[in-house]
Amino acid sequence: MTLKKLHSKIDQSWDQHLNETRKLLRIPSVSMTGEGIEESAHAVGEMISKLGAEPRLFRGGKNSHPLVTGHLDIGAEKTALMYGMYDVMPVGDIEEWDHPPFGATIVGKEPYGEVLVNRGVANSKGALAGSLLAIRTMVDNDEMPMNVHFLIEGEEELGGLSLPGYVNKNREKLSKADAAFTFDYGENADGVPVISFGMKGCVYFDLVAEGTEQTGGPMEGEVHSSEAVWIHSPVWRLVHAISTMVDENQQPAIDGLWDDVRPPSPEDLELVKELAKKFDPDAYRKDLGASKFKADGGKEEMLKKYLFEPSVNIDGLLAGFTEDGTKTVLPPRAKAKIDIRTVPDMTIEKTRAKVMEHLKRRGFTDVKMRNYEDYPWSKVSPTADVSKACVEAMRYHGKEPEVWPMHAGSAPYYLFDQVLGVPWTCAGLGHGGRAHAPNEFAVVKGMKDFEKSVITVFWKYCEVSSKHV
Repeated sequence: MTLKKLHSKIDQSWDQHLNETRKLLRIPSVSMTGEGIEESAHAVGEMISKLGAEPRLFRGGKNSHPLVTGHLDIGAEKTALMYGMYDVMPVGDIEEWDHPPFGATIVGKEPYGEVLVNRGVANSKGALAGSLLAIRTMVDNDEMPMNVHFLIEGEEELGGLSLPGYVNKNREKLSKADAAFTFDYGENADGVPVISFGMKGCVYFDLVAEGTEQTGGPMEGEVHSSEAVWIHSPVWRLVHAISTMVDENQQPAIDGLWDDVRPPSPEDLELVKELAKKFDPDAYRKDLGASKFKADGGKEEMLKKYLFEPSVNIDGLLAGFTEDGTKTVLPPRAKAKIDIRTVPDMTIEKTRAKVMEHLKRRGFTDVKMRNYEDYPWSKVSPTADVSKACVEAMRYHGKEPEVWPMHAGSAPYYLFDQVLGVPWTCAGLGHGGRAHAPNEFAVVKGMKDFEKSVITVFWKYCEVSSKHV
């Protein structure tokens, strides 16, 4: 059977596929609260069982959400890992939604035509359903070209323990895979597929300052702000501490942080040069709702900074009275939530240590760090078979992809290249928007195109990699 005929099977089954996708989307699966997680995990397991694989649930800890696993063994020469996520972000303010957040409502939206509105449809439950349905199409027509280990997590938004726990426990088996795939709606609003060959890491932590015997400050609760004339403020203490972590242009200034930053490779720089020809910084800035960039320079220089340099960001500051109105207090405690985006070859452990050593050198020995689960950076070569296959797949569908050597966001793909030694890719047709925001949506026509592109990527990978056997 040709690719064209397989794609026609998607067309013939599209109404059923759309209904199945909507059914999965209507099950809440909010990892932050646990709402609907168990039901959604079992629903994903049912979809995997229809492929001929036995689904299993793995929990990395007592309170972990289940990772849905399964092994589809069709006796193929090559084996894939397929990663996906069924968990979604909280709904937020229900009043800001025009349609029920778990109603999987289809409505018209300019300039896209029909879109499906639902929490998680764009990030990334809609693509998960489409990926499994595309694989089912190949299996049902005896045209599945690879064996597949499924790794579908329910705590991606939390940076949970189940996926890394399972990967490390099954490292010997999973490391024998030829490639790892994650499929997502990859087209931008202009219909151009965007492919990234790397992800920055994310080190997330709290910095906390409290009243102590050594530094002073309230130690038994807040006191009246009039006492600030002679009582030390933990809030000012923390503000002064974190202000040393960046320079006047808000560039990272943590001692030694830049020592481990790997320069971009010649391949990366060539991709940047091509990107710069299409990159519109003003349009990008306007999409963000910002008045200007903090970095100057030409387009290539801006892209290199964005893709290959670390950043230090304050996600939140918490201290004292924060409601409307007035309350004059001197708080006993202050907390800053910080994330540092890491690039090759920075490590999580060294990054944390450098932050604390930096603060210690400046006398902030009282400031404490609370750590979370973090993502290291990940990177795959543009010349890897899996990278070439994605580019060729998009071209097969008449789309010239925009190729980025890195992505400034973070994902657990490090488990594939750094832990298992398996090259990975993330690609797909289709467009979604407003991820994490009210009225999250995906374009319905793009959802169908996405399923076809999943089939094409699998086939193109086998075609490209077979040339090297």
